[in-house]
Amino acid sequence: MRTTLFSREIKYGKKDAAELEEASVKVQLIYDKALHMLHSHLPDFLWDAWIGVPYEFISSLYKGDNDSGTVFQKWIQGPSGWKCIGCERHCLESNDFYQDNDKLLNQRAYKFHNGRRQSMMLQATIWSIFEKTLLFHPFLGGETLFDGEELETIASYFVPTYISDVRFRELSKPFKEYNGNNIRVYQEWISAPHLVLQWEGGLTEGRWMTGVYVNQAQFSGLGPYLKDSEGKRTYMEAFVQ
Repeated sequence: MRTTLFSREIKYGKKDAAELEEASVKVQLIYDKALHMLHSHLPDFLWDAWIGVPYEFISSLYKGDNDSGTVFQKWIQGPSGWKCIGCERHCLESNDFYQDNDKLLNQRAYKFHNGRRQSMMLQATIWSIFEKTLLFHPFLGGETLFDGEELETIASYFVPTYISDVRFRELSKPFKEYNGNNIRVYQEWISAPHLVLQWEGGLTEGRWMTGVYVNQAQFSGLGPYLKDSEGKRTYMEAFVQ
């Protein structure tokens, strides 16, 4: 089913906006906890391969205490309600630039980090811990990484994400493959509303996605966008009614 829009404005009901505001903060705290756990347990070579950004730098982005901005969560209002399929924070890691004689220059070298790679590894990690907690906790007892409320949040708003497609093929479920730096992650495909936007820039057709900005564990606003078949985004304006 396609919906045609004649302005770059997406309308949200008050109930949906309130749900996203509350859920996005809970989801962000889960991201923060999973990121800290990975840093505490992964050897350096695995951290570099999976995440690729120094913890001191990326953790400040996720917690919102860095000047480079907020985390951008990606949500879809699918058949079973709102689902978060990932979060992004594309960033530049700056380093002092030295000459051969170690004399510091007034220049900096920058390394770009793609937020999608970090996002998908976090999604896969969180979902793996979620499933294993549900399976083994009744027998093992004791404390788990995620408490009862966090497990409920994951069950409600996350979607299955793995580093293998075996589970999806066993269940004959549709999935999407993400590939970054030879690391493949597979996520259940969630159907998003199909929109056609007619505006002064022409005709744009794609899937309606909802970006949610979170900074310092606080909701910072909605950023809806239209994603076309090539992955290009057309950002819209959010209107709550």
